[in-house]
Amino acid sequence: MLTESLKPYEYLWSPDNLPGSPGWQAINNGHAYVREMPETLEYLATDSRWPAFFPAPMCLVTTTDGVQTALEKVVGASIVDRFPYVMALSFCQQPLSERHHARQSFMDILEQGGTAAVQFLPPGPLLDQAMRTILSTPDEQTHQRIARTGLATRKAITIDAPVFEDAYLVYEMRLASPTKDFYGHPIYTTPWINVGSHRVYFLEIKTIQLRQDIAAGQSQIYWRSLPVWQSIEPSPPMIIPEMPASLADRYIKKYNPHYFFPSDGTVAFEADSFQNDMAIKHLPPLPEDQIEVDNDRARWPSFFPSSTCMITTKTQAGIPNAMPCGSTTIISRHPLVIAVCVAYANINQRYAPRATLDIIRESGRFGCGVPFIDERVIQAINYTGNISLKDDPKKVFHAGLAIAASETEAPADWSPVFPDLPIHFECHVTGEIRLGTHIMFLGEVQRIRVRADVTTNNPQEWCPWADVVLVNKH
Repeated sequence: MLTESLKPYEYLWSPDNLPGSPGWQAINNGHAYVREMPETLEYLATDSRWPAFFPAPMCLVTTTDGVQTALEKVVGASIVDRFPYVMALSFCQQPLSERHHARQSFMDILEQGGTAAVQFLPPGPLLDQAMRTILSTPDEQTHQRIARTGLATRKAITIDAPVFEDAYLVYEMRLASPTKDFYGHPIYTTPWINVGSHRVYFLEIKTIQLRQDIAAGQSQIYWRSLPVWQSIEPSPPMIIPEMPASLADRYIKKYNPHYFFPSDGTVAFEADSFQNDMAIKHLPPLPEDQIEVDNDRARWPSFFPSSTCMITTKTQAGIPNAMPCGSTTIISRHPLVIAVCVAYANINQRYAPRATLDIIRESGRFGCGVPFIDERVIQAINYTGNISLKDDPKKVFHAGLAIAASETEAPADWSPVFPDLPIHFECHVTGEIRLGTHIMFLGEVQRIRVRADVTTNNPQEWCPWADVVLVNKH
């Protein structure tokens, strides 16, 4: 359940009447509908909403070029690399519709100044005021937005961008500079890339500010990383997967969609100093200085909202594979492109090469299923996230989720479809970007599958914001 503070931000998604909607076709005797992609520019001009729900977080970002400041909201900001610690932000650069218009003024200021501060306000009047100002102030007046919010600001610690005094979490970042990964390969030769209708910026996190009461464990950030939905069709009996005995001593990453930070299951925020009632952590300038062999200490140093998607692949021999991934986001609207980041660097058990990496490269495809809060689905996420296909060739079967058998659901050369999940995006890989520890695959969506029981009366419920709660309130 959402906290009371988050309930006003609840987002309900149900498709339009799919049987009568252009582009959607019934399959599997009407149990699901599929839509081929991409849409035409003419269609997007009338309706550029995402054609299906995708669980994306939201954040606020400020920047400055030394003369002007700017404020914008970002949907789907994502941590895409661990060493160096890099965030990706995507901004529309081509006018598609009134909804998707170019953020050129904001992008110009960001590129000229080279820094940005991503921050989070607690749900409530201050966040509402910031969002209303962004929506009511056009991009060409982005330099007036911060003043128009009426919210108090101060200068960030290591960059010149302003930050809201009431923000409970701030990431101070600079456009990523050219460097080399641990194998000597060049990375971040350019700090941004153009992907379809959007420009994606790579920003290296230099400093993190966390409200002092949260860092001290008096309060916690609460984040729900999966949507809520109810399957109407009967599910098969649940299989509780067991880890292979040969992996009994292996490090296990535990997944819970109800995430509290800090908590017994997370690493405490290791502050270097305190200022303005904020705990401050500076990240070392070189990736090799940030590495900790310990799997727990190699976690993200602080909370960042990320949703979890189920990435599906199929080997050349036809063996299905699945990998849950928190660094998955939509980065372009036309064509609709999903970016998924898969580890390639052998750092430790938390960050090690994944079998999914080679499978995507060999097949040139991946699927992206949208999980939801359900005991069977969470069990599958925990199993597939900890067991490699190399250790268990039947990992998908042992995870307990069924695979679609019909050719209309998943043609032979496509990625596996889990009918248990309400939405599935089928993606064709159009490129890959080598980051410091991860490969970002760019997947152009070619088809979307939506279960027929995702309806107005049974919608997916999602909240793109986190909350701050007292420790004794959950």
